[in-house]
Amino acid sequence: MNKERIAIITEGDVRELEIFDNIRSIFFKTDSIDIIALPAGENIYMLWKQLKDDDFQTDIIEIVREQNDAAAKILDKHTRDDFSEIYLFFDYDGHQDNLSDEEEGIDVLGQMLGAFDNETENGLLYVSYPMAESVRDYIEDDCAVLGNCYVLVDDLSDYKHISSKNHKHNKLKSYGIVEWEDITDSFARRLSCLLGREEVLSYGEYKSEVTPESIYIFQKQIIEHGKAFTLCAFPEFLLDYHKETFWRKMVKHKKNRIRECGGNRPL
Repeated sequence: MNKERIAIITEGDVRELEIFDNIRSIFFKTDSIDIIALPAGENIYMLWKQLKDDDFQTDIIEIVREQNDAAAKILDKHTRDDFSEIYLFFDYDGHQDNLSDEEEGIDVLGQMLGAFDNETENGLLYVSYPMAESVRDYIEDDCAVLGNCYVLVDDLSDYKHISSKNHKHNKLKSYGIVEWEDITDSFARRLSCLLGREEVLSYGEYKSEVTPESIYIFQKQIIEHGKAFTLCAFPEFLLDYHKETFWRKMVKHKKNRIRECGGNRPL
């Protein structure tokens, strides 16, 4: 039987790869699917810029191979044709650092999400707000995160330290199905809050209304006021990839705490 291969391109070469090793061991144990996680070796923004400069005619897998020795070793002889789908994972925290003078004031992340919008072509981009470490920033049986649902834009660089205070969730390699159920349930509740809803989205509403790009539209409104709403991309990927039976297993709650928190906007 031929395996379906999925390429996961990450910014980091440690944390994200640990997370996908864990995801692979729990959710992709079947012999028919092979997830291959590749470190980009640089900011995903730079990868997008290279593709944009070449009118998106360049092979994204070959760019990653050329830019990162570790990725080249993982890829071995695999080419773009060996992958049915490509997903990219990006931290909101870092993208502004690499902007050129010409790009200042331009919605670069919006352009990136527009370019990386199809997993069977250039790839589908997922964004963690503010970064990958938000995967450990959750409270069991709750939609809240450690301390506050928002992070000041000025404090984004300190978020790793902030999220590390959630000590019991720091061992990413040891996450099991119970932890991922909590992570995914919290994501669904928090996402509904971001969208201004008290009721958690149904599976049908989620599939028809939610994309990484639509999430960014809501996040952008908040970011303009100096804050980001903490939201992790990894459960988003899992909910997108699997069917409704997976949603029903992972999303346990029907409501969030938007009324208790006084609404979803830090304005």
